[in-house]
Amino acid sequence: MQLPVDIRINDTLKRWSGYFVALTAVIGVMILAGWQFDVTILRGWGQSIAHTNPLSAICLLLLCVAFFPYLKNGVNRHIPVLTGICASIVLLLALLALLGHISEMDAGLDLMLFNRKLANEGATAFRMTKSTALSFALIAVSLLLLPRQANNRYKISHLLLIPVLLISVFCLMAYLYKGESFSDFLRFIPMAMPTASSFCLVSMAVLFLTPGEGFMKDISSELTGSMTARILVPAAIIVPALLGFIRIWGWKEGFYSYEFGVAMLTVATIVIFFAIIWFNTISLNRRDMQKRLADQALVDSEEQVKAIFDNAPDAIVIIDRHGRIVRWNPESEHLFGVSSGEAVGNGLSDAIIAPEQREAHRKGLNRFLGNHSSELVGRSIEILATRKDQTSVDVSMSVSPLTLDDQQFFICFMRNITEKKRTEAKLKTFNEELSRQVREKTKEVTDIFERVTDGFIALDKDFRYIYVNKKAGEMIHHEPQSLIGRNVWDVFPDAVNTPTYDAFQQAMEQQEYVMNTDHFEPLNIWQENHIYPSPNGLSVFIRDISQQKAAENSVAEANTMADKLIDSLPGVFYFYDEQGRFIKWNKQFEEVTGYSAAEVANMHPLQFFAAKDHAYMISRIQDVFTNGEGDAEAPFVTKAGVQIPYFFKATKLNFQGKPCLLGTGLDMKERKKVEAALTASEQKYKLLFESNPMPMWMVKLPEYKLIDVNYTALRKYRYTKAEFLAMKTSDLMTDDEKARTDYKISTEFRGEYHAGIWKHKNKQGKVIYADIVTHDIYYQNVPVRLVLSNDVTEQHLAKEQLEKSYESIRELTEYLQNIREEERLHISREIHDELGQQLTVLKMDVSWLNKKIDVADGPVKQKLTELLGLIDTTVKTVRRIASELRPTLLDDLGIQAAMEWHLEEFAKRSGIETSFDPPDGEVEVPDNLKIGLFRIFQESLTNVARHSGATKVDVNLKEKDNHVILTVRDNGRGFDEEKTRKKTLGLLGMKERSSVMGGDYNISSVPGQGTTVQVMVPVPMEKEKV
Repeated sequence: MQLPVDIRINDTLKRWSGYFVALTAVIGVMILAGWQFDVTILRGWGQSIAHTNPLSAICLLLLCVAFFPYLKNGVNRHIPVLTGICASIVLLLALLALLGHISEMDAGLDLMLFNRKLANEGATAFRMTKSTALSFALIAVSLLLLPRQANNRYKISHLLLIPVLLISVFCLMAYLYKGESFSDFLRFIPMAMPTASSFCLVSMAVLFLTPGEGFMKDISSELTGSMTARILVPAAIIVPALLGFIRIWGWKEGFYSYEFGVAMLTVATIVIFFAIIWFNTISLNRRDMQKRLADQALVDSEEQVKAIFDNAPDAIVIIDRHGRIVRWNPESEHLFGVSSGEAVGNGLSDAIIAPEQREAHRKGLNRFLGNHSSELVGRSIEILATRKDQTSVDVSMSVSPLTLDDQQFFICFMRNITEKKRTEAKLKTFNEELSRQVREKTKEVTDIFERVTDGFIALDKDFRYIYVNKKAGEMIHHEPQSLIGRNVWDVFPDAVNTPTYDAFQQAMEQQEYVMNTDHFEPLNIWQENHIYPSPNGLSVFIRDISQQKAAENSVAEANTMADKLIDSLPGVFYFYDEQGRFIKWNKQFEEVTGYSAAEVANMHPLQFFAAKDHAYMISRIQDVFTNGEGDAEAPFVTKAGVQIPYFFKATKLNFQGKPCLLGTGLDMKERKKVEAALTASEQKYKLLFESNPMPMWMVKLPEYKLIDVNYTALRKYRYTKAEFLAMKTSDLMTDDEKARTDYKISTEFRGEYHAGIWKHKNKQGKVIYADIVTHDIYYQNVPVRLVLSNDVTEQHLAKEQLEKSYESIRELTEYLQNIREEERLHISREIHDELGQQLTVLKMDVSWLNKKIDVADGPVKQKLTELLGLIDTTVKTVRRIASELRPTLLDDLGIQAAMEWHLEEFAKRSGIETSFDPPDGEVEVPDNLKIGLFRIFQESLTNVARHSGATKVDVNLKEKDNHVILTVRDNGRGFDEEKTRKKTLGLLGMKERSSVMGGDYNISSVPGQGTTVQVMVPVPMEKEKV
């Protein structure tokens, strides 16, 4: 039987193995330094009978080097090269030393290195002793045995260390006690104190190197026996040694007699070991009690969750983010006729929805599970579900998200509303033939599942597939035949360096059975692999244990799920027995009352109510235990003494064989405030209604009948109150306004609403422009609409006159712009035709003169050449001025070519990067729109160059829905639109040009994020040809 490994203890022991090796290396270096520099204390501590010779120090250092590969890479089936070389050298030197003792010859390495120093001390006395040589040989063999494939190699290795430990410990005790009787022993087995200390350290280092193997596994496991051994074994070594030292030291110093020392040693041993046993007993008892308490808490938690979940009046289903059912309560079994075992693990749609509707329902559910934004959020929907017996049932369902252990779940509450929907059309039942086919198909699938066993694959020694059964193909989502001959790590590269990869390598290298459990992330499955090696490859049985892992986690999740479920309920939740002892409550209960969990656990339910309400609450609680359910309305008293009005509803259920009360409470404070505010509002509105200086009347909803009118309205419209209340609201309107009455008037309760300006008439027919504002309220518990009529006749007439003035100004602006464009066109043509021709003739004449003048006349020739260059520059300037006044490309090739040319010129002058996104074809627009768009385009680029500080300008021109859309966007510094509004004539000019063309002009900018100008101008459609 494999003992459970305590990983923390194993890591600690391995770490101490390294410390022991490092300390041994320090001792070896100290001994060599003592011989090299002739420091006696370094090669034999204290009053050592023997000194550690140089060959022993070299062997100690070689053993430390041999340890290094084990400490770095661990122990495996192969002996590391460095370990094999160093351990073999130590073994050879030890055997040579033993042979030297037998043959009484010594040709050791120490004589070669330290011949003079050993000769001074007496070489024979300082050569490696038989006990030291034997110990080195045993330790070297122990190190070489560790990687072997024999089953008992670790125990054999550990057994070889026992004589070394006994000899070294006995020598250390002899040095510690300094007894004369030990002198003969140390002379018979001479071992210096540094040597004995090093042997103890190296032996423990070998034992601690593999703490989970051999004899060490009985000490390093997590079982109680191992824990006891870890306490008693050090005590059994240290305590007797320490007590023996105290006894001998006290006897030698004359503090007590020999007999008294023995008695004191015995009593002290008894007391100390009794204390150790007593401490160990307490530790074991505490561990057992903690385990029992944890088991009992788990059982109690599961019972509470099950009681709440099982006794809920509605069907409650918990699903995961894939729509699969995780929990299914008894009411769900009763409602749908499907047991929990049948439902859990299946999709919600498959469990409760008819097959012909499953696909649509599954899409809707997946849409909600994906983004939580379907019609299910915050409301209930009615669906037609199907029981297991294929009968239909109407249910009301609501779904809410629920997070448990950083995993997303969803809780569904469903209630049977069949009685409500009984009058609606029923779904047709499946015909007998379909039922027969379903049963046959179900039986076929069941038979197949019954024949399927674990997955099985066979690999050759290069890890290539040579056989894959059907189950394995299903588990890894590959056709078995497609895998034959392929390397398993090429098929699954994500599995490299995983525990499964290491297990395959270990089984193949060590040729021994390996079993491992691993979660393969790409396939999202837990797998248990049983790997059987052979020289030709591996045989692997694969078992899918995902459900087993899920079952193991479900127990740990149960308690958390219950708390999350309870805390997600609205209002306060409580659960107590018939004696008033609280069993469960939610976080909201603590937050509302102000009491901590520990305080609530020791309180009685009546302590949360005022004394005057105790009799009432006792009677209501008794009604629940008598009738099975009940409710109450009373102030909830908090820890601070604040009384909060609450409405409570409770039901009785049995928990652990005893009647208990399960209840919820809702805060009624806001409702009370609303009721009080409503009463005050009615009084306030009545007062304002009667004394308001503006016309007001009231209509009843939804009939829209006039029920009241104030005095101001009667005076304004010249009606009596009886005449006014007998009218319809449409009677107040002019004839042209009545046409839109049916469209504008809504009889639904809508709160405050501004209806705009309407044309009304008084009793004499005089037109009144009224700004109408309505406010829907409850008056005397009846929904009514309060109508406020503000006479804005004078303002309206003034506004119309102002708009006419604006229109005249726009027409004048358009006329001025057209005149200016005509003048620009005329000047441009005059410059191009007249001045351009004259400059051309002048250039021709100068060129003629330049040719006629002799080359020898240098100054005159040079001056004419400069004059020709000046004329060329003037021609270019004239062309540029003419183009800026009126680009000829605009008239000849259209707006697209003109924009491209101007954008290139802009980039050359400003150094700003530009891009132009033209439409697919040429944009056909009238001349007035063409020049208007181009001028806005020019002004926008001018603003970019002057103010933006941009490095790039993007221009887009497109035609869409009979509109031409121009967009100019830069990446400059931007500006605050509010600060620059009404302050920039350039922007105002572009806006006016857009308005004249009947288009829209929009500029948007954010400081630091650039500016975007967009102009949208309608293009007149061509008249159809007859």
